[in-house]
Amino acid sequence: MSDDDSESRVVAACVDCGSVYAALSRSDGIRPIGTRDGCASCGGTEFTTLEELSEGTGPVDPDDD
Repeated sequence: MSDDDSESRVVAACVDCGSVYAALSRSDGIRPIGTRDGCASCGGTEFTTLEELSEGTGPVDPDDD
């Protein structure tokens, strides 16, 4: 397997609703483990790692003051 195909296990949150999942981080994005259609709570398909959120480098909620 090349470096481009590598994946790592992460803890990720749905950008839309904040639901947290065990996930795989790959070169093509973050995918929750055990769900095929994105977030089981809201259907969102964009995820960020909790590490990115805590570092302030993940997506920002425009409603968060």
